[in-house]
This record gives sequence, C-alpha cells and structure tokens, in this order.
Amino acid sequence: MPWRGFQTGRNWVTSHLLGSLLIVGAVTAAVGAFVVNSALGPAAGPRRHWLVLLGGSLTAATILLGAIQQHRTSRRLKTAEEVAVEAEEDLTLTLNAALAPITNYLGELADTAHPASRHIIVGQLLQAVVDAAVTLTASGSRSTFYVRDTAGKALSRVVWAGRSRLPRPGFHSGTPDGEFVLDLVERAELLVVDDVAAHPMVTPSEYAGYRTVIAVAVTAGERRLGLLTVDAPLPGDLTRTDVELVRVLANLLGSGLAQAS
Repeated sequence: MPWRGFQTGRNWVTSHLLGSLLIVGAVTAAVGAFVVNSALGPAAGPRRHWLVLLGGSLTAATILLGAIQQHRTSRRLKTAEEVAVEAEEDLTLTLNAALAPITNYLGELADTAHPASRHIIVGQLLQAVVDAAVTLTASGSRSTFYVRDTAGKALSRVVWAGRSRLPRPGFHSGTPDGEFVLDLVERAELLVVDDVAAHPMVTPSEYAGYRTVIAVAVTAGERRLGLLTVDAPLPGDLTRTDVELVRVLANLLGSGLAQAS
C-alpha cells in the first residue's frame, strides 16, 4: 500500500510537471515566433530564408503544444466525469442495499397475520431502519428509535446502531428536555440542530460524543408512535440531505409500526 501511494504521488507530480512544461514550451514558442517574424522585415537572402523557416517551425510548435495540452485537459475532464458517474452508481447501490431490507420487512408485515411472527418482523424492521440511518448519513453517526408510551408521557429507547456508546435510555415528562422532545413528537415535527452547544433544550449526557443531531417524530396518521434520531460527532456533520433521508426512514418505520399494531 505505501508503494502504491508513492507511485500515485509520483504519477501526479509527473503529470503536473509535464503540463507545466507544455504550457511553458507553447508560450516560449509563441514568443520566439513573434520575435522571428519581427526580424523578417530587414532580412534578405539566406538569412531571410532561415528566419522564415524558424518562424514557421516555432508557429507550428506553438499550435502542436497547445493541441497536446488541450487533449490532456479533455482527458482529465473526462476522467472527472467518469469519477462522478462511478460515485453516483456507488450511491445508488448503497441506497438500494440500505432500503431493500426495510421494504422487504414491510411486505412481510402486510402478508403475515400471526402475532409472534409480526413481533419478530417488527424487531427486524426497527434494526434495519437504524442501520440504514447510520449507513446513509455522516461517518461516525449513531441512530436510535424511541417508542412513545400510550399515555404520551415517556419515550423509551428500543433499538440503536452506530457508535459504540449507548444513547440515553429515554425522555420523560416533568423534565425540561423531556417535555421539549415529547412536545416535538406530539406535534409530529422534526428538529435539526447543527451544534448542540448552541441549543438550550438539547442536553447530551457527558461523553455522549455528538455535536449535531436530527430528531424526527415517527407517526402514522394521527397516531404518535415514537422518535427516530441520528447524531454525529462534529457540528454540521449532518446535512439537509441527511434530514430528508431520516424523514423518509421515519415515514417507512411509521408505516410498518402501524401495520404491526
């Protein structure tokens, strides 16, 4: 691996140096052609003949070197386009791999009437959703699902994925942050905090290991089922795209939980 990295670095340096030499050569040839053509006026005889030949050669060199550099630039742009296409294909594969289990479990729930079987499938669905949230968002993220009790007074951790440190066990009424989060679920809304240090109602426990968080209420029609969260280590780690992804996952989860009950 170190040798491959060295080779890659050397290839980049060589390519960069060659590009610089082509540009310098083209400029030098163009300047030389201008100087030679300027000297043609007073020249006569063999001297004029050689100056014409030299000027033509320098002009041809200018055109040739420019064409080579343009070709190299085109190849580099083509390579960048190919990289972009490959990145898009990788993203599509990642999305399919993350969402396929969820849709499969939703289909199984719709086709299964046995309570014990439905209970197992719900557990698999929950795990698939938090796994997908971690896979599709920022590196080092963590996702948790909290279920809401029937009285609407508490949210309890059910399943999680991502960083090894356990998320908080739940939220309860009667505490400032608990009331805030329960109200969020009741209103079927979402919360995006770019930096928890600047938000008075988001209070991570000590050594929680995150600075940015997305929290989305999981609902099914008028029913309030719980809360899906994703947090990440650094401020701004979670983007607007991540918000939409978590929203979609929360909607899929709400659909599955509604079927199960």
